[in-house]
Amino acid sequence: MPLSATAAASLAGSAPGLPARALLLLALLVVASAGWWLARRRAGRLRPVPAPADDGAARLTADDLRVPLGPRATLVQLSTATCATCPGVRRALGALAEEHDGVRHVDVDAEERMDLVRRLDVRRTPTVLLLDAEGVVRGRASGPLAATRAGAALAEVLDTAVPTTAVPTTAVPTTAVPTTTRSAR
Repeated sequence: MPLSATAAASLAGSAPGLPARALLLLALLVVASAGWWLARRRAGRLRPVPAPADDGAARLTADDLRVPLGPRATLVQLSTATCATCPGVRRALGALAEEHDGVRHVDVDAEERMDLVRRLDVRRTPTVLLLDAEGVVRGRASGPLAATRAGAALAEVLDTAVPTTAVPTTAVPTTAVPTTTRSAR
């Protein structure tokens, strides 16, 4: 069936705009892919936090958390009941705290502690804060957190911390030593 003159003109007029639309779609796809890549790159790692400001936003106390801080470091996890990755992060941080003397893991319900959420500018859960012995925020991560990266960041904080107990100068025998639980939890 032959096309009418107006239909043929309409089809001919839309053809020049087709390459421009395809180019626009391709550019949109590139921008979206770059944004996704950046978001995935930042997820799962504790990023260093700049020196605390005078307003105290980068320091938490035992009163803020409603539990004592760890003598050497504290891993603070802000989570919600609907967070799918929070239980896995909770297990990983709990295991890290068990492995290191003087490290405490504190899980804070973000829905109940909106004061901390606003003060710390929490935008997604889980958000993990790594505090040193004085409560200064030394690292921060949002979203799923890789246990190996959390362990590396914790090791950096612990390396700079002053030991809370004297280190024995005698050699420890290599025979089997019973496992003890950490008292600083």
